[in-house]
Amino acid sequence: MKLLQRIRSFLTSRLFVTSLLILIQLMALIIPFILLGQYSVYIHAAISLLSLIISIALSSSAKHAPFHLIWIIILLGAPIAGWPLYLILRHNQNESRATKRCDRIAAKLNALPIGGHNPADLNSCQKHPFRREMYLLHNAGYSPVFTQTATEYFPNGESFYPVFLEKLKTAEKFIFMEYFILNDGFFWQEIRKILLEKAEQGVEIRILHDDLATISSINGAFTRELRKKGIRIYPFNPYRAAVDSFMNYRDHRKITVIDGKIGFTGGINLSDEYINAVERFGYWKDCALMLEGDAVSALTRAFLKLWSFAVEEQDDIAKYLISPSVTANGIVQPYCDSPTDDVRIGRDTYHTLISSANRYIWITAPYLILEPAMTDQLCMAAASGVDVRIVTPSIPDKPYVHAVTRSNYETLIRAGVRVYEYTPGFIHAKTIVADDAAALVATTNFDIRSFYSLFENGVLLYSTPTIHKLKDDFLTIFSESKEMTLESSKPKNLACKLARDVCRIFAPFM
Repeated sequence: MKLLQRIRSFLTSRLFVTSLLILIQLMALIIPFILLGQYSVYIHAAISLLSLIISIALSSSAKHAPFHLIWIIILLGAPIAGWPLYLILRHNQNESRATKRCDRIAAKLNALPIGGHNPADLNSCQKHPFRREMYLLHNAGYSPVFTQTATEYFPNGESFYPVFLEKLKTAEKFIFMEYFILNDGFFWQEIRKILLEKAEQGVEIRILHDDLATISSINGAFTRELRKKGIRIYPFNPYRAAVDSFMNYRDHRKITVIDGKIGFTGGINLSDEYINAVERFGYWKDCALMLEGDAVSALTRAFLKLWSFAVEEQDDIAKYLISPSVTANGIVQPYCDSPTDDVRIGRDTYHTLISSANRYIWITAPYLILEPAMTDQLCMAAASGVDVRIVTPSIPDKPYVHAVTRSNYETLIRAGVRVYEYTPGFIHAKTIVADDAAALVATTNFDIRSFYSLFENGVLLYSTPTIHKLKDDFLTIFSESKEMTLESSKPKNLACKLARDVCRIFAPFM
């Protein structure tokens, strides 16, 4: 009986119905070309020639290069169905109205002064060993550096969530929350109690969540209850029955802003597994970062960019950019990344951190789907004497992605990169620490999808005491992990090797 109820519930869900409608649209577009190809060898030849031309054009284009191999295989292997699919689903930045509107909003908010400094104006920045990251994020990512922000690092969800709840209780003016995943459970119910209480006190509360990631956990009743209490909750990029390339762009950010004075970010979503209130894939290792001070304004601006896009309203944004100052050591630089523009800030930040490290660079990565240039850079760093270490999960959440992750081990290990698997379970944190001088806490995965298709954010720390806390956390992680060798990274059999090779081809879509 329960099984039948689950089947009925799935078949009537918005996810299933919408996906079915999209599939019908795709079939309606593809079938005519298949029929045409059957009736005329000349039409088939013409379409095949068109597929070849598109494939050649793709091979010479640098934009979204990681996706080109997949499209070339599809176009040449199935030309009749391949080229209409490509025209519909490719990363079509220039023609998408949603993309243009998103970029217009971002440009408008990027022009607003949010405090902070140009790193070229600070002597401490010009002499810093990781100044390239500062300049990159400032010049290409519209992200100033801040010198009056205190930071606190939480090495797991259990240490994070009590502080997170207590800080929510201090809100007097507004609370902004933006998350990829929001699931009803113990963690959300604790948050909900505080939000309802604060809404009654007149605190302005806004919640933005990715629609596709929460499609099975947030329904109409969920949002109606919050809205009746005065809490404004909206989905980002609603999943709809439309064949649209913009649908591939999802909001993967994790941001909370409280009164413009306190901010949280990191890998932790609002779901019980992130604080280990429930067990999924063994122990869930994640992290978070709290900011107090002037750098919080950068998180506020990042939130308001996507809020303005999702809700389509004009705000008096300046009243939320408070920029309070807190006495602190070091430099903090929050940034955000958008797949709609021509700059890959998340990817390029990883590149510059790797190339700037002189002694060591340690990385946690739940998914390791590398572009050739990233693999080369990691290998060159290790070969030049830099202590490069990467920690991935031992218990994966997506076996097919983990197959691609493991397929990279042999190349990295041969070059001198030390690769570990976190044996207690699944490590979801996206962190880097380098040379005791710089550290990164981000939402961006080491994968092609994060670099090209997801809205992401992160915070770079320079010469702050918090960097040593991240380093200590890494040392604990290494002690709990198994170091991989050439022998242990080889596929167990031919079927495993073939599975890895096939998964690598389609890695950009994972």
